[in-house]
Amino acid sequence: MAPISIDLWAGIALKLESASFHLDGMEKALQPPETTAYTVVQESSGALIGGNWHRAFYAHLDAFLSSSRSVPELIRCCFGVDDRPRKMKDWFDALHPDEQKRRREFGHKFKSEYEAFRALPLGTARHISEHRTGVLPVTVTVTGRFGLTYFGSPTKPIPMSEMRELPPESNMPPGMAKPIPLRPMWMDFDIDGKPLFETCRDYLDRARAVVDQARALAQEVHGATRLTQPPSEM
Repeated sequence: MAPISIDLWAGIALKLESASFHLDGMEKALQPPETTAYTVVQESSGALIGGNWHRAFYAHLDAFLSSSRSVPELIRCCFGVDDRPRKMKDWFDALHPDEQKRRREFGHKFKSEYEAFRALPLGTARHISEHRTGVLPVTVTVTGRFGLTYFGSPTKPIPMSEMRELPPESNMPPGMAKPIPLRPMWMDFDIDGKPLFETCRDYLDRARAVVDQARALAQEVHGATRLTQPPSEM
């Protein structure tokens, strides 16, 4: 039978997979909708198709940061020491002394990696979003087709479209305007003054590197020795 410690990596891998999924979701939210016969008919009648990218984009960003940031916390709990909640302290105190010793050693050796990841700017951004204001420090700057520049944020969406006056030869009544979709590109976003997508990709790469380093450390400290799974009940 394989050691339980192997299973403890499954939830950590799931968080990395979730973070990657939500980063892809951010990119997909900015893509224009697929052109179909239906959308062509709707757009020809003046309807604006697929302009509401804002809701999905920022929801994916929030979920990306949460999933990524949880990785070192899970590692510390599964292989080291997390005794801040009373329930976890009671659980740890009930472990065999040898496992307690190994977990403390892992926690001591993992501390520098753990704290370095916590100190990354996106970790602070996530903390602001989840524990302070509820709003990520993200800005989007878009210049439209007609030269106007629009500034947006999670709480201040940019317009979904610009309005273009129809030419006189059209059959529409005078003064009617046609909406032109206003959709940002990935390079239009910044977080705390840094390119958002580049920063997110680096953050995910750092999370993966933390896992690789923790795996090597777990092998060094715990080897094939059985580890107790943290409590999963409420």
